[in-house]
Amino acid sequence: MNKPVVKWEYKELIAASAKRFYSGHCSPAMDSGDMSIRDVESGYIYIYPRPHDGFEITSWDLLKPENVVVVDGEGNYIEDNGYLATVELPMHLAIYKARPDIHVILHSHPIWSSIFCAAGKNIPLSLAEQAIYLGGETICAEYGLVGSKQLGDNIVKALGKEKRAALMRNHGSVVIGNSFAEVFALSDYLEHGAQVTVLGELLGGVIPMDPDNVFDPSLL
Repeated sequence: MNKPVVKWEYKELIAASAKRFYSGHCSPAMDSGDMSIRDVESGYIYIYPRPHDGFEITSWDLLKPENVVVVDGEGNYIEDNGYLATVELPMHLAIYKARPDIHVILHSHPIWSSIFCAAGKNIPLSLAEQAIYLGGETICAEYGLVGSKQLGDNIVKALGKEKRAALMRNHGSVVIGNSFAEVFALSDYLEHGAQVTVLGELLGGVIPMDPDNVFDPSLL
């Protein structure tokens, strides 16, 4: 049986996402944060590369399709294009294995949610949009070393079966979905919720919501 082909259009999608990733302040600079997309047909994962000798990443807006790395669901390289996958490949693989319902992962380091990462605190459910789009309270996972399998396992646990976002303690955030447009929107919702929570402390703290008390029952 012939091996599935690598799709250039997926590499172009990843490269385009990197420009929005950087311009949208998902990454301060360098190779901070990363994204990936899983091809439903082949199961191949197209993912950001890591810097190495002769390949410097000063910001993700410089990423080109030919720099994109392709691996299978076990992390085996599908082609030898001279680039290595981001060090967070184990986390991406763990999420895809645990959540077959999603096909795009955005791991970013934006400022407001990073405050909660640094403090090791969850972002409480205080806005209806958090319940509707993110799955409720965003859990801050236990600490894991950068690039480790343990980090991936911790994030999978924090995401559970239904959440679309989780925090990486002392590191960054993870948002999952099924298109680049969706994960960028969810990332904005995550940042919005984090910012509202921080500023809400100035007024005595936000009012937590019950995730089962969001919609009028007549709408369900």
